[in-house]
Amino acid sequence: MALSDLLTDRMVNDGRFNVLDRTHLSSTLGEHQLGASGEVDPETAIRAGHLVGSRYLITGNILQLDQTGASGANAGSLLPGVFGAAAGGVSTHRVTIKVAVRVIDAKTGQIVQSFSDEESRSGTSWNAGGFSGSVAGSYSNEQFVNSDMGHLIDDEAAKIASTIDPSRFDSGPAAPALRGQIAAVDGRSIIINIGSNAGVQVGQMFDIVKVKSLVDPTTHASLHVDENVGRLQIDTVSPSASVGHVVSGTAAVRLSVTSEP
Repeated sequence: MALSDLLTDRMVNDGRFNVLDRTHLSSTLGEHQLGASGEVDPETAIRAGHLVGSRYLITGNILQLDQTGASGANAGSLLPGVFGAAAGGVSTHRVTIKVAVRVIDAKTGQIVQSFSDEESRSGTSWNAGGFSGSVAGSYSNEQFVNSDMGHLIDDEAAKIASTIDPSRFDSGPAAPALRGQIAAVDGRSIIINIGSNAGVQVGQMFDIVKVKSLVDPTTHASLHVDENVGRLQIDTVSPSASVGHVVSGTAAVRLSVTSEP
């Protein structure tokens, strides 16, 4: 069981994070392709363009993972008869893991958190020198999880999860507000003239605004005021345009759309 798997479990169950699975992305995309093939009931088919984008990426390296040990007294000298012949030597060991972790803002590439940690764990074991088979020389997955190495990796996953600080994720420069216009209305689909090149993401919410032009009665200067007339949620995104649906209110061609970071 990999450190990344244990860390994912910890972060999902922690409740502070929305964790996205990219390990099985090919299987997920396969379901989308199957739905688009027409072989699946349209009522239950998965619609394309609804995967959620990741805002932050957690990356890291295992800088050290090793086990050192020393042999002790022979356990066979303490056991009579055939048991003494079967038992091997008692040994002590020390397992060590050292990791480096970074949290990266996927939009800007900025490293918002970086830390390293080193943990060790000691234990005692004996080898069954007189036996052969699966008992000696190899670990099953369950044996590994219950081993000192397994416990150490699980402890490290817990420590990484507790050290990652969501309050630091927004410490970087704020992303600019997005502003575009409704280019077309096709039934329930609302097409706007900005896309992924401008930073639009699937699921993002926009205010639909009507710009009112006024004249200041004192200075006679032109005034422009945004009046919110609805809300729009993005369903699909291409580089230069996006398609969404109206959540509330109304939408019309040439109305503006805005989204705060």
